[in-house]
Amino acid sequence: MSLVTRSVQRTAADQAQKTRVAFVDIGRAVAALLVVYSHLSEQWVAKVEGDDSPVFTFVDALTSDPMHMGLQGIGQIAVPFFFLVSGFVVTPIAMKQGQGRFAANRAVRVYIPMIFVVLLTALVMTLGADAHAVVVGRNHDITLWTIVTNSLVINYLIVPQVVLVGVAWTLVVEVIFYILLVLLLPVLRRQVWLAIAIMLVFVFVVLMSRRELGPSWALFAVNVSYLPIPILGQIIWATTTKRIPLWAGGVFFSLAWSLYVLGEHLKLGRLDSSYNLALMVAVLCFFVGLFAEPRLRERKIWTALSERSYSIYLLHGLVAFGLLSLMRPALPLWLAMPLAVAGLFLVVEVSYRLVEKPSHVLARKLSRRSRPAETPSSPQVVTAEVTVEIPRLRERAEPSPSLEEETALLPRVPAYPSEDPDDSRRRRRLEDSATQAISVASLLAKQEQNGQRRDRLPTNRPVQ
Repeated sequence: MSLVTRSVQRTAADQAQKTRVAFVDIGRAVAALLVVYSHLSEQWVAKVEGDDSPVFTFVDALTSDPMHMGLQGIGQIAVPFFFLVSGFVVTPIAMKQGQGRFAANRAVRVYIPMIFVVLLTALVMTLGADAHAVVVGRNHDITLWTIVTNSLVINYLIVPQVVLVGVAWTLVVEVIFYILLVLLLPVLRRQVWLAIAIMLVFVFVVLMSRRELGPSWALFAVNVSYLPIPILGQIIWATTTKRIPLWAGGVFFSLAWSLYVLGEHLKLGRLDSSYNLALMVAVLCFFVGLFAEPRLRERKIWTALSERSYSIYLLHGLVAFGLLSLMRPALPLWLAMPLAVAGLFLVVEVSYRLVEKPSHVLARKLSRRSRPAETPSSPQVVTAEVTVEIPRLRERAEPSPSLEEETALLPRVPAYPSEDPDDSRRRRRLEDSATQAISVASLLAKQEQNGQRRDRLPTNRPVQ
């Protein structure tokens, strides 16, 4: 059996055993780690410490500085990647679950961990922690209204904004996308192209009317300006699953990209000019992972980090910055930073086991169709996403190479014409030896195939 055949069979066996989409797990894990690194580098080392760290300076010189992302760090790529994955993964889940079950599923998954982080943040601030360690912006009084609005992430639509969890603005974009999915699900199930077109028109109308309906509508338009990214993920899903033709996918992709660029021209929530580049890199990474999926394997480390990526994303500012504010300047930065990261992952693990994972179980129960009582079976492992619902690329079955193809891989000595003046007895012997070697290889291959056929025959033949 050739190396090519073995490689194909090994890849097919790995794909048959996979229960998750590997590139989604890898992307989520790496994106969450990039966000943590960038916030530690740009928000703590650069702004709080006020001096440069050799390690962070070296890494930034190789990553964020060449990409013109020095203001927010290389983790800026992570946010559009998260949005792309959301549009790609969540759309088929919504189509399978239906409006009510999908809405309940998403609400539980998003809001239960968010409420926990908001309450923990309010507790830490009440105990007297430095505001800059847990809040982006100035200090705020902790009130019931503040806790409720931050828990529901509607604080980003209220003037003045009171922010307890700085990274939660991305959840507003996700929630808006989920609401649109629920409202357009009947259309999406019948005409995918029409649902995508309606979403794009909605984005355009909101962006162009940003100054017409007051300050809260302007804040809403800022969040909607990021909505083209999950729509891009949805377009990729629709194109790769042949819900829309390739040419339509290209047209919709161009329109969604143009709307995102329009948001930068309108200066909607953009701090610098690196947002379009960050999206381009995220799209490139997404496509690389999508087409490399048949050769990727499940790894426990990527699965574990992917399932905890939401907790890492929500908790890293509160825990890491809070621990650093307690340890500095008593401990040197080179020691305080690893301790803060270790403390972060410890709190993340507790949050995942006690809050996030139970919320997944509850979400699955709420989104499950009612069925008649059945005999109890072994409990099913609940992961961050139901991976059997994630679209997969269809692979063409590669036929195993024939006998002629296998023997064709053997080296052959070229035949020389008899009228060649340089022809000699030695060269003819080499040709004869090579021909005999090929014949022997063919016979051995035939023998191996015949032996395999005999092995597949039943051994319990009747005695004649």
